[in-house]
Amino acid sequence: MYHLAIRQFVRSLKNLDAILGKAVSHAEAKKFDVNNYCTVRLAPDMLPFTAQIRIATDMAKAAAASLSGKEAPKFEDNETTIEELRGRVRRCISFLDGFNEKDFEKVTSKTVVKIPYPQGKAMLADEYLFGRQIPNFFFHVATAYNLLRQGGVDIGKGDFLGALQMQDA
Repeated sequence: MYHLAIRQFVRSLKNLDAILGKAVSHAEAKKFDVNNYCTVRLAPDMLPFTAQIRIATDMAKAAAASLSGKEAPKFEDNETTIEELRGRVRRCISFLDGFNEKDFEKVTSKTVVKIPYPQGKAMLADEYLFGRQIPNFFFHVATAYNLLRQGGVDIGKGDFLGALQMQDA
């Protein structure tokens, strides 16, 4: 689970931070306040950009904490600027970097993981991670990416995926 999920969360969060950096550069070049992105949404009934970043980081840190038996740090959910959101992403990366394979040795597909919502419910570890946490994480990271792309930031799939480690075949 460590390599399948936790390291992938870190990789994607680093890519997200780089994308946020590109949003800052884009706003500077076009001479507008980058924080305008914080309130954008694709539809009137969806959560704004800030919530997309918050939920993505919450999914990643909750997965690591729940599967390892450690406690996740509490983030205040009060970010209102891109720099504050970048700080949140970096704090999440730092938390995830504190884990290693040993932290997940006791987790099996039969491990029961309590979930916060709906209250009083739990899931088996595989369903929790692969059916809930990972899809939610990528939904919100992709939505943040799409909001910035729609807002004119020059990003593409390569920015979303990040550098891939290639080798000769």
